[in-house]
Amino acid sequence: MLPPEYGGRFAVSKYGEPGVSANTPATPSADLSWSLTAPVIAGQPRMRVAMRQRGGRVSYPARTERDLTTTPPVQPAAVRLYSDAGYCRVLALDFDAKDRTEEQVADVAYDVLQAQAILDREGAWFLTDHAHGGTHIYVLLDQPLGFLEARELVEAMAQRWPTLDASPHQSIQRGCITVPGSAHRLGGHRELAISERSLREYADGLRTSARTVRRLRLSLRDEILAVQAKRAAQTAQEPHSTPSVYEAGIGRVMGHKYVSLATEGDWSAWGYASASEARWAVLWSAMATGHTREDVAARMSDGRWPGLWALHAHRTDPWAAFTGDWKRMEPLFNATNDDEQDLARTSDTSASSHRGDPSPTDIHGLIRTWRSLLHTVETTEFPGARGWSRRTLLRALAKQAHEIGSVLTATGIRGLSLATGQSPETVAALLRELASQDDPWIQLTMRARGRAAAAYELRIPDRHRETAEKIRWITGKAHATRPVFERLGAPAALVYEAIEQGYGSSPTVLQVRTGLSRTSVTEALASLTGWHLIDGDTEAGYHLTSTDADLNRLAERFGIIRARARRIATYREQRRRWWAYLDRHLYRLSPADIAADAQILELLDEMRLNDLPPPDHPTEHHHAGAA
Repeated sequence: MLPPEYGGRFAVSKYGEPGVSANTPATPSADLSWSLTAPVIAGQPRMRVAMRQRGGRVSYPARTERDLTTTPPVQPAAVRLYSDAGYCRVLALDFDAKDRTEEQVADVAYDVLQAQAILDREGAWFLTDHAHGGTHIYVLLDQPLGFLEARELVEAMAQRWPTLDASPHQSIQRGCITVPGSAHRLGGHRELAISERSLREYADGLRTSARTVRRLRLSLRDEILAVQAKRAAQTAQEPHSTPSVYEAGIGRVMGHKYVSLATEGDWSAWGYASASEARWAVLWSAMATGHTREDVAARMSDGRWPGLWALHAHRTDPWAAFTGDWKRMEPLFNATNDDEQDLARTSDTSASSHRGDPSPTDIHGLIRTWRSLLHTVETTEFPGARGWSRRTLLRALAKQAHEIGSVLTATGIRGLSLATGQSPETVAALLRELASQDDPWIQLTMRARGRAAAAYELRIPDRHRETAEKIRWITGKAHATRPVFERLGAPAALVYEAIEQGYGSSPTVLQVRTGLSRTSVTEALASLTGWHLIDGDTEAGYHLTSTDADLNRLAERFGIIRARARRIATYREQRRRWWAYLDRHLYRLSPADIAADAQILELLDEMRLNDLPPPDHPTEHHHAGAA
């Protein structure tokens, strides 16, 4: 049974229909509630829309983030709480009845009543909304609070009120909350129980003073001390103090501790005595990694390093203070910076002719014909969601073929895993499947043995020979999975690629080119537009507004670049152990023995080609060569 102060009823229905009601005609509509409160609650004009998970739950991943709209989306939507500088304008208190049992709903009502009493007593201004047994309280602030102070205060409140979920305030980059007027996953929308006139008064300027916030902290001093003690006990310890590490394929990167400080700014979690010490540690690490002052300033400005900005933001003139810190540190920094040069050859073949039928000696022309043919027929050859991983893997092989100037590649499953964002086990299974097909796109020419990776050769299927002779080459570089699309998803990658190749005239054209459903194309366009990677509409068509550099910056903001570096380090260690095993257990043959056995080894390779493991057992894969 719902408590009297809830004043509502359950209603499980479609989005947009009334879900809970205060039983008063004065309750503001969903559109009005959203338009007046969302801009006030949001720390920046950004929101994330819900994606349904198993069990009926929803999540708000980064791929769904977009600009804040004046009206609520039809699906549940949450606004970002923190600005890129690490400040929030509202304390968002999420009281959650997780399973919505009568007991849990009563517990929420009790905790909300206690919280409202303390907020009223200290003179705070706040809004309260309800939906399906849960309640949000939004404490409107006169002066924005920094991330660390806001998180500590909300975590202290959660110590006192067990139904309060502190997670919306526990990350600068991911912290978000649904607001009044937002649709609810069970139907209806979040509703306020105040009149339209009162709502406008709150939105126009009723705010909680800094003095009131200090009184709130004083009233919660015991809980704050408990939170501080718990955090001190859980302080993470970095296993080494090296400010930067070298990762193969990436170069020098900042250690995990310093990346965490740059993105979250939680200096106490890493054992620093003050924000000043943490700030200097991050800047020192950035110097050791090879970043210039301009590089660091750009990351502080565009949201990649909000934690570092938060470590500066409390100072009178943050940018002048940052510049002064950098200038004072430079004379102390004596280490040299030997930037690793990228020796990989470009896969850009834009200077080539735009016609098919290359000469046999034109390797890049052969590869490009193969790529263009794949892009033309892949929607029928590899349809649906099941085909995405196969299309991505074939793109990765083509990109590597361009880089080495040969249709024969032997990179190894770990290298292909990095290029596609798929697990090594999945890559191994897909390679076996693709190579064992009748009239395949790739063929296995040499199995993996010892340190040598398996070699695969690109081939044009016989059934497409005539089409290949007339195909028109696609433009631009060859790409596998660019890092940012590990977060935004395969549909977004395919749509972006199609627009890049000139097929963005309409969603229908994109649907035909990519083989995706209309819903997937629409969602991908919304995601790409929301992150300002493309622009346009259904009438004028779509075009790119971003470059590879923009994609890499966004990937860094998502933490994907660092995650890839960790994967590379893991793969290197696996390779090192495999090579050590080979050195311990394999007989060392003399050059004469190797020459004498050459014909036998060739015969064994031919025999093994007809004895491949079946593709439906992905765990039965051999150790391939280097990543």
